[in-house]
Amino acid sequence: NMTTFRELLLISNSNYEPNKRSSLDEWFSGILDISLDELDVSDVARAIRQDLFLAAVLPKAEIILKKNPLAGDDYDGQLISSIASLNSEKIKVALPCFRRVSSLLNQLDKNSLDAQLVMDIEKIEKLSRP
Repeated sequence: NMTTFRELLLISNSNYEPNKRSSLDEWFSGILDISLDELDVSDVARAIRQDLFLAAVLPKAEIILKKNPLAGDDYDGQLISSIASLNSEKIKVALPCFRRVSSLLNQLDKNSLDAQLVMDIEKIEKLSRP
């Protein structure tokens, strides 16, 4: 499955035209044609923070977290903290996936995690409840 953000934009009829004016646009145009499967953890984390195609991006995050729950290029738990930045409105597009991520994270030994990560995981858990 070689889905790219450019394909997702086309499917969604989005008229997003990346320009080089902002660092966000610069970043986004840089990853437009990279397969979602090949994105770095920090790119996946940033896409989540920017609420970009969560229905496609959250399952990618789930795969990464299964291998390494504390995944992050910039710091441990980077992916967890980006998921914790979402709200209940945004996660609707990928709720089953979001709930699987939540239960995956709840299996971690919280005593070995720093306080911020524990708070993030608790926030994710609250969001995943009906």
